Amino acid sequence: MSSWDAETYGSRWSEIYDGLPWPGPDQAVDFLAKLAGNGPVLELAIGTGRIAVPLVERGIEVHGIDSSDEMTEKLREKEGGAGIPVTKADISAFKVEQSYSLAFLVLNTVYALQTQEAQLSCFASAAAALEPGGHFVVEAFMPDPTRFRRNSWTQVHDIGLDHVLIEADKHDPSTQQILEQHIHLNQGKVELFPAFLRYVWPSEMDLMARLAGMSLVERFGGWLGEPFNARSGNQVSVYRRDAV
Repeated sequence: MSSWDAETYGSRWSEIYDGLPWPGPDQAVDFLAKLAGNGPVLELAIGTGRIAVPLVERGIEVHGIDSSDEMTEKLREKEGGAGIPVTKADISAFKVEQSYSLAFLVLNTVYALQTQEAQLSCFASAAAALEPGGHFVVEAFMPDPTRFRRNSWTQVHDIGLDHVLIEADKHDPSTQQILEQHIHLNQGKVELFPAFLRYVWPSEMDLMARLAGMSLVERFGGWLGEPFNARSGNQVSVYRRDAV
């Protein structure tokens, strides 16, 4: 693979995405449901509906943005997923025809945008989609450059008699980018699942929000409202769109 675009993740990962060991959605759904108000709510990069479908089951109207037809097809196959309106668009630059009480971008997906400019544009698009006083929630891991040695990192995630799963990362601290490959070897078959990321520090994320007309309400270390501190491995940031 020589390049990455908004559809790469879906085209490469859609067939295995729901089988990956993601954390259960219940805590995130509880957190987001409390902010949803009367809805509707908007999920950026809705994917296969890991969060959206449980929200719909709670009676919350959910709309989605996604650039991947493959991911949207997986969503449509799920009970409750077929009725969720999804606009095909890049989350870095989109427009919607109505306003939302809540927009959210979870599971590190803000890092899938490869430049600061794209991330800034994503925040601006999200703010434009919110009603005044509406909330934008972003979940992402906390960057940890110390795990890289000579700006690279390799780990075996799983191994068996006929298979091995290896992750190989290359880190560029000057651009805050991580080029990541998950290498699946299974009975002689080799499959590559790339994830190219640009991580964002909390202070940088807050400035992006301010430039988009939003203010930080609170930042947590997880969906249960854990305090955010130097030991936090995750960040859940809640922004509010400023009154016009």
